[in-house]
Amino acid sequence: MVDKYIKSNICPLPWTGLEVGVNGGAAPCCLYKGQVPNVKVYETDLKEIQKSQYMEDLRTKFRNGEKPAGCDRCWAEESAGKDSKRINTLYKMKNSLKNWTPNSEPELKFIDFKLGNVCNLKCRICGSWSSSKWAQEEMDYGENPVAKKNLKEGGWPKRQPQFFDDIKDCLKDAEYFEFTGGEPFMIKNHFKILMHCVEKGYAKNIDIHYNTNGTQLPPREIFDLWRYFKRVEIAFSIDDVGEQFEYQRHPAKWREVNSNLVQFKTYQTHNMEFQICTTINIFNCFSLAKIALWVAQYQPKFFYVNTCFDPDVFNIQTLPKQIKNIVNSRYNMLTDFKPTLRFMNAIDRDTEEIRWQRKARILQADKYRQENFGETFPLLNKVLQIYD
Repeated sequence: MVDKYIKSNICPLPWTGLEVGVNGGAAPCCLYKGQVPNVKVYETDLKEIQKSQYMEDLRTKFRNGEKPAGCDRCWAEESAGKDSKRINTLYKMKNSLKNWTPNSEPELKFIDFKLGNVCNLKCRICGSWSSSKWAQEEMDYGENPVAKKNLKEGGWPKRQPQFFDDIKDCLKDAEYFEFTGGEPFMIKNHFKILMHCVEKGYAKNIDIHYNTNGTQLPPREIFDLWRYFKRVEIAFSIDDVGEQFEYQRHPAKWREVNSNLVQFKTYQTHNMEFQICTTINIFNCFSLAKIALWVAQYQPKFFYVNTCFDPDVFNIQTLPKQIKNIVNSRYNMLTDFKPTLRFMNAIDRDTEEIRWQRKARILQADKYRQENFGETFPLLNKVLQIYD
């Protein structure tokens, strides 16, 4: 069944899932370009959003064999021979989809909770849309209405606490929660969702997935709460090691994050598994061997390699040919990264405009944070010429 839908370009998420966005909006999934228009999750029931005309039109496009434009990121990865979120979702939900067809009625089973943009880091491949710290920095650069808007909208869970009561009716049929952010372990309100599921007996049928930056240890009692769930996946976002990690995930400290990862294992429950998630981008394209070695030492249950799409200037498809050639020659034998290299090589998007935008973005953050790309990434800098 899974292979049939992969070949037919069908994605089940418009039928089975919904993303609660950092700004209070809603979308079919986290990679979709755009949101369901004119709705906020704290004003409209999630099941109503899923059954909206916008979502039905999207489902119709899939039924008709179309490739919706909003799903371009998945199509780009698949055309390069890399498994996309669509493909991974079909495999992840294969048991839930045994009786599902594109003619089935929508049923909310998969909820991706991005409960605001509260975060303590300013990762280079992020921005004000997903990090309150980034929004504050961008406003410090000068007048920035976009960052100001993102900071305000990203604080919606505190202003709309009734959401956590209103959502309860949508949880009883759920099978999978994903908590990202922001930094999910700084967003304490999400524990209300977990407690309700435990109290009502739903937890035993629900898998939970977290994407965390590894800087935050949740309260010890939360580990006891997690015991009631079917499975708990903790995915640590680790994009590099040592000094280069700290540059990319400012102001995180590499030693502290490693210590936290060890502490998590100390508290591990029977249903908990640890994962490492690495997003390949222009900063870490020469670090693949170091990352692979560190991952092998940590021994996670799964190691996921993601693609950086936003900010676009850090997408590895925009790298100059000279850097791509070095990456290919150095790392083409690393199995975990082969699909990512295929994606990198699928298209040449190196332009003067992208080079200028990338340089300006890096230099602006370097100046504010008193960092230096050239000193941290000397080989990359020789080609990218961020610093002369």
